[in-house]
Amino acid sequence: MGSEDKPWWLKPVRVIQFNIEDRYGVFVSKISGKDLVRLAHELGANVLVIFARDPWGRVYYRGSKIGPTHPKMKGDIVREAVEEGRRLGVKVVVMVGHTANKYVYETHTDWAQVNVRGEPILLEHAPYSEEGYEVEWPQICINSPYIELIKEEIREVIDLGVDGVFLDSFRYQPDIERACYCRWCCERFRSKYGYGMPKEPNWRDSRWRTLWKWRYEVVVERLKELYELTKELTKGKEVLFMYNSHPGGWSGRTNRVVDLGRNYYDAVFAECSEADHQPPGFITEMVKLTKAMNGGKPVMPSRNYFHMYRTVASTTPIAVKQGLREAIIAGGSPWLLIFSSTYFQSPKALKHVKEVFKEHKVLEEYLDGAEPLRYAGIVVSNLTRDFYGREKPDDYVDETRGFYYALTHHHIPVEHVSESDLTRPEVLRRYRVLILASTVCMSDSLVGSLRTYVKGGGKVLATHLTSLYDDEGVSRNGLALSDVFGVEMVGVFKSPWSYVVITKREHPLFEGIGESLILWGDMSYDFRVERVARSLGWHVITRPLSGEVMAKVGTAVHEWGFEYTLGRSPPPFASTTDMPAIILNPYGEGTSIYFTGQLGRHYWRVGLPEYGLLIKNSVKYLGGELPIEVGAPETLAIESFRQGERLIIHLLNHTYNQRILAIGTGKVKQPLPPYSSSEAAHPPRTVIPVSNVTIRVSLKELGNFTGFKVHSPLSGKVFSYEVRGNWLVINVPSVNEYEVVVIEPKG
Repeated sequence: MGSEDKPWWLKPVRVIQFNIEDRYGVFVSKISGKDLVRLAHELGANVLVIFARDPWGRVYYRGSKIGPTHPKMKGDIVREAVEEGRRLGVKVVVMVGHTANKYVYETHTDWAQVNVRGEPILLEHAPYSEEGYEVEWPQICINSPYIELIKEEIREVIDLGVDGVFLDSFRYQPDIERACYCRWCCERFRSKYGYGMPKEPNWRDSRWRTLWKWRYEVVVERLKELYELTKELTKGKEVLFMYNSHPGGWSGRTNRVVDLGRNYYDAVFAECSEADHQPPGFITEMVKLTKAMNGGKPVMPSRNYFHMYRTVASTTPIAVKQGLREAIIAGGSPWLLIFSSTYFQSPKALKHVKEVFKEHKVLEEYLDGAEPLRYAGIVVSNLTRDFYGREKPDDYVDETRGFYYALTHHHIPVEHVSESDLTRPEVLRRYRVLILASTVCMSDSLVGSLRTYVKGGGKVLATHLTSLYDDEGVSRNGLALSDVFGVEMVGVFKSPWSYVVITKREHPLFEGIGESLILWGDMSYDFRVERVARSLGWHVITRPLSGEVMAKVGTAVHEWGFEYTLGRSPPPFASTTDMPAIILNPYGEGTSIYFTGQLGRHYWRVGLPEYGLLIKNSVKYLGGELPIEVGAPETLAIESFRQGERLIIHLLNHTYNQRILAIGTGKVKQPLPPYSSSEAAHPPRTVIPVSNVTIRVSLKELGNFTGFKVHSPLSGKVFSYEVRGNWLVINVPSVNEYEVVVIEPKG
């Protein structure tokens, strides 16, 4: 159902990224561009990504002006790859602007990024307390003349005939430890603003906030320059310009770059190197997050061929296959990242990559042009992460992630929505429910847009400090959306532990929750300074203005508990206050549910069913009938898409062996050595099949058709179905690793 005249990157693609990133070039002499293209082709990939040069500045094609040719390269890797790619129909994309460049550092040391203490900013990971460390991968500043070298690099690779330019992330951070204070940055900032760059974070000082925003502006400005250069040099040609994001790394700051720079790239690479120590479904989550940031442009997320950071050995076949499939089920294109050391030392799992790429080719017809079946949208606020989260972005991010995983575990369709799209009514109308997970920072125009949305019939679930700050991070001393929530903010109840006391037990919001008391708060897993997770037991103190109070805040008898591990355990319940904890409020034609505490963080940290049920029940109460219901364990990931008259339902089985085996509980006074380490993170080794999966699809989603074909393009199975009331009911006898169910009109 896709158009044949679209640029190649707007169609489903399968990517192999082959990195040669070794100080001594151990394998370089064994590598030819022709062989890399043949490898990609043999595995079923139609795109190969390689470096123009390595982090030491050594170039992988001959005749370059940007640095020395790699001395161990026998042929001409990039030229050979481009030529062989044309012959075999494999697109060759070359990465330029690698953040690190030791050659440049040693020949132009003043071009390096340096922090406020004058230290070179490192791309590599060096132990925190190591003394006398010699920098290996120094990051180079994009305010220095280095930007002209990147432009020359782009000119050179385009002259070689590449199919795409892949710009590495500049990693030009606003955070004080990695913020650049080189002379080029200092001069440029002073010339624009008339004062020097502040050297200490002070979030109440407008000059610090100006510097923070300026660093983003610098990145987007450079991104724009390089995008326009690439498009000028490739007029009349189909050449991709792609940006390297890292949505779950680098404190999440690149998400704002992707959002602000939407007009200056064709697609985004979402690096997912954290997948092995994140929840199953992390790659799917990152695809959705990146699509929200980039306005729906193509996203190509990586699954590493190795486990954690063990680059010289392959991970398990299951980890590779399911990670690549996680990209597919989210609407991304699967991308395998492999290093030269892994390829030569541990190629055993490559045949499993071929298996998934073959599936993806079969599914191309069902992926091209498919759009998610939307229901709930979680607002992602870069402003809140930066201006509220500040040095602790996880305080905000965990709130959003808790909502995301609770909804996916309950098989409720969920996507992310960028705050920059909230003033667009056509975006808001896509969702039955909008979730404002402590979306603290909002501009006045965004507040007005949300107020209009709810008044016109929209549904909002909000938590904690939503709308307390403006878009500069300045407190309003009250919730701007207080009328929508039906409350007036009068303070913050700052208790290490508290309770939510359900007062309307029979209401649908509390279905399946058997108790009236829900503990609020959690212990600290660091435990060096604080006993509890920061602010998790807190509530906004509110005075009801309208609506109905569904639960109230309960107090605890002490700051900590005295049982079991005195000082770490929670204290018992003391009494119920008059402070609302949950408020259900009609507003115009719409409705809001407001939690005064941080519901999402509780599910993210603790995962107990009561928190997940509060999220599920609240979303369903607001959103009404689900478009699709699935009877299956929460470990079976479900992602549904509409493609014309078709519905496509992906079922990816995450029922694995236990992956995270242990976690530390922090330091205490008079510590003892641990019995065992708390750093055990295993890859998935085995998938346990799920049987008798029931899929119920609302007939409203299927148009006026009376007969359907329900089948799997992967297995060739035809599934029986029956109509029960207003639902089409399908039984899938078994899902092993991955299955796709397509529903389309018969005939």
